[in-house]
Amino acid sequence: MSLPDTLMLLFFVAVASYAQTVTGFAFGLILMGSVALLNIAPIPMVAILISMLSLFNCLTALYRNTGNLNWEIILLCSISGFVTLILGVWALNVLSVSHVATLKMILGMAIIISSLLLIVRPAPQRYRSGKWSFLFFGGLSGFMGGLFSTSGPPLVFHFYRQPLAQTMIRDTLLAIFTINSVQRLAVVGYQGAIDAAIILVAATAVPVVLIFTWIGKRFPPPLSDQAMRRVAFVLLLLSGLSLCLSALMDGRS
Repeated sequence: MSLPDTLMLLFFVAVASYAQTVTGFAFGLILMGSVALLNIAPIPMVAILISMLSLFNCLTALYRNTGNLNWEIILLCSISGFVTLILGVWALNVLSVSHVATLKMILGMAIIISSLLLIVRPAPQRYRSGKWSFLFFGGLSGFMGGLFSTSGPPLVFHFYRQPLAQTMIRDTLLAIFTINSVQRLAVVGYQGAIDAAIILVAATAVPVVLIFTWIGKRFPPPLSDQAMRRVAFVLLLLSGLSLCLSALMDGRS
C-alpha cells in the first residue's frame, strides 16, 4: 500500500472506531464498506485487519469480565460458525480474484440489510430460542465473518430477541466474536495470507482505535441514542447503495 492509501485507511479506522463507540455497532461494516467503495486496499486484506482489531477490542472488553457468559450458546454458535467461516473465506478468495463486482454487490447488500437491522428493535421473546436457532444464526454469522470479517448483524439481531440479561447478551456476543476472529485468523494464517505488511498496518491502527474509542467516550455527539441510530442507519444505507451502484458500473465496464 502507498502512504496516501495507508493514511486514508487509518482515517476510516478512526471513523469506524468513533462510530462504534457512540453507536455500539458496525465497526467492521463501516471500515469494510468505506475501503471497498474507494478501492483503498484489497478486501481480503481489510478483512484480516478487521479480525485483528476486533480481536484486540473484544479481549480488552472481556478482560476480568467473564462472569456473564453463557457457555452453551457460545459453544453452539462457535461450532456452526467455524464450518461456515471456512466456506466464507473460500468464497472470498474465489470472488476476489475475478469477480470483484459480484463481491462488492454482496457486500453492499449485506450493509443495506445490516443498516435495516440497526433501526429495528426486536421485542424479546417469552422463551429462549432452541439450540438449532443458535446453530443457524451462528452459521450465518460465521459465513459473514469468513467473507467480510463482519459477523455481528445476524447474531446481534437474534440475541436481542432472547429473554436474557443485557450484560449476558453483550458479553456472550463479545466472546463469540473473539472466537470468530481467532478462527478466521487461524484459517487465513494457515493459507499464508498474513504477511508483514498486514501486521505493520494492524500495529499502526491499534493506537488509532484506542485514541478514537476514548474520544468517542469522552466527547460523544449531542444526540439521543435514537438519533445516533438514525445517523448510523443513513450512513450505512448510503454506503451499501453506493457499493451496489459501483458494482453495477464495474460489471458493465
